[in-house]
Amino acid sequence: MDADDVRALLRDVPSRWRSLHLVHTGIDDVEAWLRHGELEVRRSDGTVRRESGFTPTSWTVRDIEPIWTSYTWAAMLDPYELSEHVDLADVREVEVEGRPAVAFRAVARDGYDPICTCCPLVLTEVAWRLEHGDDRPLPPDLPTAADITLDLETGIVVVCEPVGGAPGRIGFRNRILGAS
Repeated sequence: MDADDVRALLRDVPSRWRSLHLVHTGIDDVEAWLRHGELEVRRSDGTVRRESGFTPTSWTVRDIEPIWTSYTWAAMLDPYELSEHVDLADVREVEVEGRPAVAFRAVARDGYDPICTCCPLVLTEVAWRLEHGDDRPLPPDLPTAADITLDLETGIVVVCEPVGGAPGRIGFRNRILGAS
């Protein structure tokens, strides 16, 4: 598998799954059940939240899945934003939680178009300038890339970890419990 194969996978993610059951760990750990346009999330304290309908956005590529806490949630379910203007390096097939996956290092280039500029999958200088403009000074602790892993069956992001920058930046993981 090479970068072109990964780009093809990224462009095809919504058609690769109809329903998902997963455990998401990151800033907030939750268990989630999804169908396109529908989301049910259960937090560790037992709180349940349901969302229905696609999320409003200015992103015009395609409909955005319902979100849990930020647009990063929608991007992980449809990581199309990684298919263009992102360098994909060190592409390799791996296994995550017993499922076949593909891992790579992603670096955003000029032209990167995340679902939302405030919560891109690849938070680097390019993404930061999209959100804040060229006039604001760059923070000294921005990541330089992201290590990303996609589940091969569904295409969703199962691991996203910032590379470089300040220690303690939080990525996320998804453990897929079921998919169809």
